[in-house]
Amino acid sequence: MGTAAYHAERELDELMYQDSGIYRNQQYGRAVSVTLQTMYEEIAILWNQELKYRPNFSTVDSVVNIPVIFAKASGVKNGQIENYWDSIRRLITEDVVVIKQAPFLSSTDQNPVKQYVTEFFKNRKLLKEKIKAHKSYQYGYLREDIQNHILEKLQLLIEQKLIRGTFENGTEYTIISVVLNLNQDILRRIQKFDFTKKNPKVIYINTKESMISLEDSIAMAFLNLIGFDILFFVPTGYQSVEKYFNKKVMEEHQIGEYVYDLTVPDLSSSNIRHSWRERLFGRNN
Repeated sequence: MGTAAYHAERELDELMYQDSGIYRNQQYGRAVSVTLQTMYEEIAILWNQELKYRPNFSTVDSVVNIPVIFAKASGVKNGQIENYWDSIRRLITEDVVVIKQAPFLSSTDQNPVKQYVTEFFKNRKLLKEKIKAHKSYQYGYLREDIQNHILEKLQLLIEQKLIRGTFENGTEYTIISVVLNLNQDILRRIQKFDFTKKNPKVIYINTKESMISLEDSIAMAFLNLIGFDILFFVPTGYQSVEKYFNKKVMEEHQIGEYVYDLTVPDLSSSNIRHSWRERLFGRNN
């Protein structure tokens, strides 16, 4: 039996959180990512916005359509290296995972799931309940709706055949092993992700000739489907994550001349250098 306060709260829920544009914490358990096509200059504006304020955000029944950024910035604007690093620093908040060297993941990484993946997939379908019950499954401590969200997007990533080799040379099993072996930092960000508020993000910087791995491409494509913003900075302009994609899924922005052999500096926000003009008149775009 519910108390009077309980019933009053339920009534308030219906009044405040149904089609009002106001959302309570963790109101929705399902979401669909919609990748935005933007100008490069818009990324900095959208980056720290709550999802509900972005273009094309909507809720349909119990599902949230979340507009996300999936883009690559090639080159260095005007060849100005210090300004380039400062522009990246300004995007780094507590919501951001920063990757400074390629590859981030590789086929030789320890992976307790890998030896069992052939048991988890049959007739092009994930055996979700078998996965959850398996001894190698590492996500059992996450909220149930988050576990379902992860497995639903894993199924979608395979179905879309976005990654080259899917259903051709067994790449679907590599996809499963990568997605079911994400590190703790990524998992914690997925766990706390509220689909109507700010989303988690990845900034991936690749300044050298080192190639981004197949595993990196799988992880980034999956996190895009989960609802992360993902932004690659490639001052060399070299091919990177797109090498392993079957189709164009992210926007590439040519922002300036190509620069080689850069070393990623300390990107903490305390090291941003502002000119006298920026201090007086605001940030220089």
